[in-house]
Amino acid sequence: MDSAETYRDFYEFEAHHYRTTPEEEESWKHRRTLVHRLLPADAVTSVLDVGCGDGALAEDLGDRYGCPVLGIDLAAGRTAYARSRSRHARFAQASVYALPFPDQAFDLVTCTDLLEHLDDPTRAMQELVRVARRAVIVTVPYKIQIEKTLCTHCGKDYFLYGHQHSFGEHGLRDLARAAGARATRFEHVIPMFECRRYKWFPPLKWLIWDHFKDTGTLGVRVERG
Repeated sequence: MDSAETYRDFYEFEAHHYRTTPEEEESWKHRRTLVHRLLPADAVTSVLDVGCGDGALAEDLGDRYGCPVLGIDLAAGRTAYARSRSRHARFAQASVYALPFPDQAFDLVTCTDLLEHLDDPTRAMQELVRVARRAVIVTVPYKIQIEKTLCTHCGKDYFLYGHQHSFGEHGLRDLARAAGARATRFEHVIPMFECRRYKWFPPLKWLIWDHFKDTGTLGVRVERG
């Protein structure tokens, strides 16, 4: 059995209990900001959003580029909900470990806050790079602490929040290299410091910087060669 199948029931359960839309998830706007900072400046003709959740980023990228966008997710509940609210993006169910597309099928491939949940992020990155013609954009929580806790229902331990891996720049460079690609640009969004007040009061920002500098979300643009 593909390791992704092990978690299918869990992700289907999640799909029916919380939404990953801008209206329901506060962190979505920060992931969008991060992705936008890493996007190619010139025209993009096709986009694949892997681990698309409820489809908000796929819709956003369709608005930005005016090109076909396909979102895929392991959970059928997510893709069904994404279709129900979609204006122009398309959605399908698939695993990141076995993307059902030929090599270099999409100009741009995005994958936000997924790799940290996977048993084998190296294999996933190889698939993302394989189907990308120009660039892959990946975001992950930055330098998180990996913890396990005990499930009160089944009595087994599990990764808190489903986070199995922690990444910094070095870890993402290694993933890109293992996929035959290279990390060409990094961006780091710390929600605390996206607030306007820290633009006007920099002394306050630097007073609390050490406490927050290893938080937030890290993004990378990966390109072939």
